[in-house]
Amino acid sequence: MNYLNILKNASVLVFGLLLIYICGCQRVQDTIVSEPHDAMGAAPVSVSVVYPGDCLGDFAYCDVLYNGIQKAKTELSVEITEMESNFETWDMQLRAAAEHSGLVITSGYQMRDPVLRVAPEFPEVMFVIFDAAVDLPNVVSFTHRVNEGTFLLGAIAGLKSKTGKVGYLGGANVPLLHEFEAGYLAGVKAVNPEAEIMRGYVADDQQGFYDPVKGQEIATTQYESGVDVIYAMADQSGFGAIEAAKMAEGRYVIWNYIDITDVAPGIVLTGLRVGIDASAYSVIQEFATGSLMAGVRSLGLAEDNVGYLLTEGNKGLLSDALLEKVEALKASIIVGEIAAPMVPETGIQGTVIPPTTSEDDDEMVTEPNVEGTIVAPVGGAPDTP
Repeated sequence: MNYLNILKNASVLVFGLLLIYICGCQRVQDTIVSEPHDAMGAAPVSVSVVYPGDCLGDFAYCDVLYNGIQKAKTELSVEITEMESNFETWDMQLRAAAEHSGLVITSGYQMRDPVLRVAPEFPEVMFVIFDAAVDLPNVVSFTHRVNEGTFLLGAIAGLKSKTGKVGYLGGANVPLLHEFEAGYLAGVKAVNPEAEIMRGYVADDQQGFYDPVKGQEIATTQYESGVDVIYAMADQSGFGAIEAAKMAEGRYVIWNYIDITDVAPGIVLTGLRVGIDASAYSVIQEFATGSLMAGVRSLGLAEDNVGYLLTEGNKGLLSDALLEKVEALKASIIVGEIAAPMVPETGIQGTVIPPTTSEDDDEMVTEPNVEGTIVAPVGGAPDTP
């Protein structure tokens, strides 16, 4: 993507300019509610966006956030500065952004601690973080009930699978991704209680999102074991699952955040939809009008902020009968008849592929899962495409 190269090349220059550009900056005067900005004759509302790591162009959540920011740039009277950062400069760039802008937006569980450290230093600046909860008087947090959305993805996988074996590929073995996994596993078991599930994580930290080679190794192991649908919550590493699926007939991948059915036609079944773009646009609009309030916002199926992707590219892969069952489950979650878990259930039959390797680093180490209580079935049988 062109914007990825532009942002990377300009990040150092932008950071230097932000340190200089302290005079004349515009800040929020109230630590709880932003003040309105007069559009007539006033300087443009200043907003800074700090993307964590090299996440732009991953066909994942940063790209969804980027889309919302670009819409705000086009439609709202705001001045938006965007920059990428790595773990060594997170705090530094958040501080630089706060010196320049009255609103600082970032995203990702890895940015929670930097926001906790930096936001108290700028009590007059509003901070927004997605996918993490930060309880501070000048922070707006968006936590998405992704487990509700991934429950539906699991149902799709369980209904679509012909072998009765499905897989999960996670990028980083961290608590946030366990929420994605929990909903997915429960959704599979809801429609096919006898299904076997293989789970694998690329790494124990965020580097697991940037290793498509390892992602392909794990996915290949799962496909060779009979898995025919894998949910890849792994960003760049997830492309390894797509490559593995291309090498085996009748294998599918479920993606995350972005519609990439055109990237791998006939392979990508669907993906998790999370409305980060709409939320980003909304908070910028609220800030500009003086109505932005600090606090934690939890969004899920009931708010139409999470769900599954259904586009022209995947309609032919999902039968009407399958979609009817998934929509029935969705309705049951919204009214509270079904609770999508946030912690993976014990007793899922199958194999766990941990983010470790054998001594020769050539073969993934596998271990059986723990026996226990499984999720009760919720009607329906595997779909016959």
